[in-house]
Amino acid sequence: TAMKYFSIGEVSEILKVKTHILRYWEKEVPFLIPKKSISGRRLYTNRDIQTLFRFKYLVQKKRYTVKGAREKIWEDLNKKDDTVSASFLELRTELIEILAKLRRNKNRDMEIELFAKIKTAGQGHIFDFWEVRSESQQKKLIEDLKKLDFSLLNTLKNELKEKLKVNGKLNAVFEPAPYIPLSMSRGDRNALKIGRDFIASGKTAFLTVAGGQGSRLGFEGPKGLFPISPVRKASLFQLFAEKLLAANKLYSVSIPWLIMTSEANYYETVEYFKKMNFFGLKSADIVFFRQGMLPSLSPEGRLVLAADGGLFQNPNGHGGVVKALHDSGTLDFLLEKGIEELFYFQVDNPIVYVPDPLFLGFHLRNNSEMSSKVIKKAYPEEKIGSIGLINGKPGVIEYSDLDKDTMYSKAKDGRLYFEQGSIAVHILNVGFLKRIRTELPYHIARKKVKTLKPNAQGADLVEEEVIKFEMFIFDAIPVARNPVFFETDRKEEFSPLKNRTGYDSIETCIAGQVEKYSNWLKDAGVIVPVNKAGMPLYPVEISPLFAANREVLKMRKEELPEKIEKETLLL
Repeated sequence: TAMKYFSIGEVSEILKVKTHILRYWEKEVPFLIPKKSISGRRLYTNRDIQTLFRFKYLVQKKRYTVKGAREKIWEDLNKKDDTVSASFLELRTELIEILAKLRRNKNRDMEIELFAKIKTAGQGHIFDFWEVRSESQQKKLIEDLKKLDFSLLNTLKNELKEKLKVNGKLNAVFEPAPYIPLSMSRGDRNALKIGRDFIASGKTAFLTVAGGQGSRLGFEGPKGLFPISPVRKASLFQLFAEKLLAANKLYSVSIPWLIMTSEANYYETVEYFKKMNFFGLKSADIVFFRQGMLPSLSPEGRLVLAADGGLFQNPNGHGGVVKALHDSGTLDFLLEKGIEELFYFQVDNPIVYVPDPLFLGFHLRNNSEMSSKVIKKAYPEEKIGSIGLINGKPGVIEYSDLDKDTMYSKAKDGRLYFEQGSIAVHILNVGFLKRIRTELPYHIARKKVKTLKPNAQGADLVEEEVIKFEMFIFDAIPVARNPVFFETDRKEEFSPLKNRTGYDSIETCIAGQVEKYSNWLKDAGVIVPVNKAGMPLYPVEISPLFAANREVLKMRKEELPEKIEKETLLL
């Protein structure tokens, strides 16, 4: 009879040992390495599995080291005693084959059950040409389908139908909303004191949404790792860490930092922080958690396959932070530590001012559950959400959801009717987040992506349009108690990094930082030469560790140069 071979997946299931551990054992113990097929796949025999069982027993039950287990098995193999050989063969060949067969039957039953479920949901196409797909593609799809929430799938399909019906027109009454203008907030010493005292009480935390990749910047890796400061080329994460270190020192507290990553960049982000020794912060005060994923659909509402054979999915947007805080247990962590308010900001804005005591003071004084910073839009089409009253309630409408008539409408004095836009900087009350566990509404975006199209010969990668679903955190504003819109200065707090070139690019982001720090220096009495366009002549960078804000810089006036005559770093 022909020799029976088993795959590494089957051996993993039989031994109840992860495949990466099997590979590690094989690397350390040469005689555990099975033969390989022409394509490089491992081919395990019954004897291989029996040896691995013995090795597992010695390591996990008898507490041998890997080296010790290797020497013990080698010693047993060289003994002539038949009783030793008999004890070594702990599993009969027939039993191994029965275990493997049971596993295959179990998988087959699961595939049949999933197929029936998928077909009932009107998604039977996902199993087209199933038999000719590779084993890895089949396995990935089964894994993804096992996790698929079918009620959520129906919700997304219905959302898609409703959104396509609206046909680009704003389906709500939208009017300008009141906000706290700069002229009102700047001199409010009472609000400033309220905010400072609250930060010093240790009841605040940072919350950074950092799920993005740097691909649009021509950078491989999480966007938070991108080197963006004008002189040092410090990363976004490093700049935020320095703001936190400065706040800890200024307020004599230890402020926790919550960082939401995507599934794709979680491990790389965590490893980066370990490599950087957490930038001098306590590792226990930094909490990493992942945002959720949503299946993408075709415009007809059909599931789509990704290149690896699994479901094409996308991160569920910055609004997914609410559900992720609940699901990860991070909200409970905050409640245990007595944290009441979160400074929320996105990873792509290096000049965000956190923690901002004045902003916090207005938020607390208004007994608000969610407050948002806003700025005057630079031009009607600027890619920031417009604030307003949506059917009578304060809220934000994303730029992509705003119809042209509303976008360009003007007041009698010639100004934009909806001139204030959200910069994705908020204060969120922890009790409020605990209360709104229900998911926020879904928004859709059309994207051209590479998808897998199975056929009789296997599968091809083709480019097609898919619908991605995402949630936005600002959709929590209408359900919050006493939401506050707080105007701030664009030059002080908003220089986003979104594109490689053009608007909101690497160049404009760096220029925004240089302009901000140069303005601080001018305010402190330093001469800052400018070019013909009125922009600073030399790159300037002020680390938050040197001065967390304009006032702290003025207090260090004696340490400042009289004039900026070269590239300057204050650290």
